[in-house]
Amino acid sequence: MAKEKHLGLVATDKDDAIHVLDSPEWWEWWYFDADFDNGYNMIGTFHFGSPRAPANPDVRFIEIALYDPAGNKKLVRKRYPKEQCTAAEDHLDVSMGPNTYKGNLKKTHLHFEADGQGCDITYEALVEPYLPEENLTEPVGWLNPHARAKVSGTLTWDGKTMEVKGEGYHDHNWGSIVLGSKGTPEDTLWTRIFVNDWVVNIYGGLNLRRDGHGPQGKALIYHKDKLVVVTKKVGGIASDPVIKEGSITYPGTFKMVCNDPGVLEGEVTFKTKQVLEFMDLLARFKPFQKWYTELAVGHPAYFRFRLEYDINLTVHGEKIKDKGTCWCEYHKFV
Repeated sequence: MAKEKHLGLVATDKDDAIHVLDSPEWWEWWYFDADFDNGYNMIGTFHFGSPRAPANPDVRFIEIALYDPAGNKKLVRKRYPKEQCTAAEDHLDVSMGPNTYKGNLKKTHLHFEADGQGCDITYEALVEPYLPEENLTEPVGWLNPHARAKVSGTLTWDGKTMEVKGEGYHDHNWGSIVLGSKGTPEDTLWTRIFVNDWVVNIYGGLNLRRDGHGPQGKALIYHKDKLVVVTKKVGGIASDPVIKEGSITYPGTFKMVCNDPGVLEGEVTFKTKQVLEFMDLLARFKPFQKWYTELAVGHPAYFRFRLEYDINLTVHGEKIKDKGTCWCEYHKFV
């Protein structure tokens, strides 16, 4: 398969370093997840600043969840004083108390310890990094250094440490605008799927009705170690709503449709298997703030799911067909 040209900017180690922005709404996070061969899972973030309203560029915290094979969860949310938090400006080297995330575009090392939970994991990239051209013009930046990685090391669950290995993912976001305050979509589902030699990294949903209610999204397709498709001709449609709390719902079914003829065509259907995380993004608001946000935008919420997927895509004439389970993040703004 021939690789397309100009699929993104040339990424360097500096792109995975901190991006301090002169804005009262600055935030940044380093995301990672891993599926281990013994059935345990890990997913988490290191945060500088808060991407969610109300803005707070001075906060520093980790959010890391561990899951055992039965689906039981250990969640660590912990803040650290600014003086205990550092980040390099030329490569990935983040410290928050005893927790560290260090490395380069090819290999990173993650260490965290809190409340009897922890890990000491090495990520080795299996595909090339991606840095989108939109970073030059958009208020939100993104780097995808490890769309697929080999992971190995140790995991600690309630004080018990075990050897682990498997596959994982790492990306990095930063911005100077509170998420949901500009160009807000109605909803967006993000996920990554590993199928043999393929990686499908995809997000999508619909724009707000006042913005035309049209599809919005993006798909990155990797074959072996190469990025072969980047397209925005993607959209997602949520259906079969399930009530979570009050009037907040999440989709029981979500269909992602790709329509870039000759490049990427087909669809991926997702069924919600398990709600792993839920956040009412107005819970911290004062009554007037909550009323105004609901009036202007809606009632935003964040979900993390375990999904069952049915993928049927054609990539440059080659088929990707599979069924399985995957992680998912779902952002809801109405």
